Amino acid sequence: MKKNIIMVSILALPFFANAQTAAATLVANTTTLASFATDIPQNGIFLNADEFQNGIPEMGFDKKSKENHIREFDNRVILIENAEKTKFDKSEIWGFRKNNKDYRTYNNEDYAVAYAPKGLSIIFYTLGDVTGDESIKNEFVSKYYFSRNGQSAIYPLNIANIKEVFSDQIPFVEAINKGNLSDNMPIHEVNKVLSAYVKNGVN
Repeated sequence: MKKNIIMVSILALPFFANAQTAAATLVANTTTLASFATDIPQNGIFLNADEFQNGIPEMGFDKKSKENHIREFDNRVILIENAEKTKFDKSEIWGFRKNNKDYRTYNNEDYAVAYAPKGLSIIFYTLGDVTGDESIKNEFVSKYYFSRNGQSAIYPLNIANIKEVFSDQIPFVEAINKGNLSDNMPIHEVNKVLSAYVKNGVN
């Protein structure tokens, strides 16, 4: 029953619609966002994947200001809170939230979290800022990335990589093979991948 509920929620929404932060998505699962809005920092550091999954950075603040902001460099992130600097090597943190958008740092690149489906482990990313709803309609899968979960490696989003990363999930791979999917499909058609993901109980 739980899988059916998750699948309905995936199919009912356009893929990447409004690309909200994972925090808003995860909190909305259990209660209304409004009741928690003041408790969720719009900026902060995710020290590990668990903090990202919980939707709340360990260290963070609300609105950006001269005394409170985040700066990114090639191999480190600096959190400035109340005018005090704390430096983090990108290799030592999971990622960060900046202006209410979540980023995962991987191999010194900042991958914007484009979509973290409710109840599923898989995460989709872009390099750079998350694009808006209007421009996403004509974008293709090849512009995106994914990871099997919040702790696994990030790969370019293409059919070959999906089948390789999930090679231990044979029914899922077989469903992908039967789906007539291609790397040139519009990004919203990745809903077909997610449907197969849920139907086959991928973990």
